This record gives sequence, structure tokens and C-alpha cells, in this order.
Amino acid sequence: MTAPKLAVAVRGKGRHYKNPKSGKLVPSVTNVLSVLDKPALPRWSAGLVAQKAFEIRHDLDEMGEEEAVKFLRNAPWRKSEAAAERGTTIHEWLEKAMLGEAVPDLDGEALDYEQAAHGWLDAFKPEPIRLECTLFAPSYAGTADGVVRIGDENWLIDFKTSKGLYESAALQLAALYACPIVANEDGWYDRPHVDRVAAIRIGTNGEFEMREVDSLAAHEKAFRACLKVWEWQKTVKPFGETIEVPDE
Repeated sequence: MTAPKLAVAVRGKGRHYKNPKSGKLVPSVTNVLSVLDKPALPRWSAGLVAQKAFEIRHDLDEMGEEEAVKFLRNAPWRKSEAAAERGTTIHEWLEKAMLGEAVPDLDGEALDYEQAAHGWLDAFKPEPIRLECTLFAPSYAGTADGVVRIGDENWLIDFKTSKGLYESAALQLAALYACPIVANEDGWYDRPHVDRVAAIRIGTNGEFEMREVDSLAAHEKAFRACLKVWEWQKTVKPFGETIEVPDE
């Protein structure tokens, strides 16, 4: 995803948002959720490196050890960056479609998601209330893909282009739901009323799913526990000075 407006990269502490009213920097929701363990990530990374090594096996000797190791080591990051770029393209396409604007032509891997994007729009017919909105709480902030009207209810939504909907998405959306303020470079507003909250996965081959986030209070509580851990990681030194061996 491209960096939202008001987002600021803080060295050593990740993405923050600058409160336009107070000037205070607070961590982003996704930054806070980085403290969660991702047990599948090492296995995914190892599998990706192994697959890439097999694909270029005939070229490895010519590359030399240093170049080959560097190329293979960076394979997971290249894949993640490509997925992020594709996700940004799909998000922008959906935003324009909901606003009734001309949508850009999709190509490459992004084209595989167009049918599912059309499918979700046709099935739920969302009416935009506020899209790509940055929401502030006193100690954190984050950007939701929007608040939209579906039927006679207002939904806080966030789109995903991953292979599945993960538990962290529920924490993310619960944290955003708990934010009372919408802010942008032009002003500071009360968040629109929200009846329900959902994560929406736009997949390939026409596949999409929309799942409501239940137990919002419990998920918000878990998010705030993550926030405490994040604050501890970023602000508290784990140890003091080294204790010298006492003289005999």
C-alpha cells in the first residue's frame, strides 16, 4: 500500500501518524500489530527461497557464492513488495469504482483480481460515505479503506488481497472502530456512525468473501495489549549496565 496522508516514517519505530490538531506522533495500527508472532512466515520464506534456488539452479555457479546468496536471501522481500504493489493497485481500482470514476486498466497479476472485485461490487452495491479515511485514537491511528453504506447499514471495511483472512485483520478493524476521529490535511471530524465492521478478501478467479468482525470489544482489548508490548519494545531498555566481576 502507498503511504496514507499524515503518515510519517519514524526511524527505528516504523510508521506513525501525525495528529494534525496536536502535532503528536502516534504509532499506526499495523505497526503495533507487528509484535504478533507469525509462525508461518519462516516456513513460507524458506519455501520461497528453495523454489527460487531450484528455478535458477543452472545459473548459481556462474553467479558466484556472494551474488547467489544475496539474490536468494532477498527473494521473500521481492515477493512481498510485488504483493504490496498489486494490493495497492486493487485498492485504488475499488476506490475509483465505488466513487463512480473511470477505473484504470489492470494488467499483470492484478488482472486476476478484477473479476472478484466486480463480483463484490455487484453483490453488495456499496455507497461510499468516506473512503481511505485515517482514524485517530489518543494513542494510535490507522487508515481504513472506508465507511460505506450497504443496504440500510453503515459498514467500516478493509480490503485484503491475501490468500486468506487472518486473525490480525480482526484486531486491526476493531482498533479502527474504536477511533472516534477522522482526520486529514484539511480538517478534524467525528467518525461517521458505523453499524457493522467487515474484512473483505478480493481473490483470484472471481473469488471474494466478506466476513463480519464479531466480538469487537474483545478484539480491541487484545489490540491494546499489543500496543503495550509495542511500547515496551520501542521505549524500554531490557538491561542495565554490565555488572563487573568483583575484585577479590
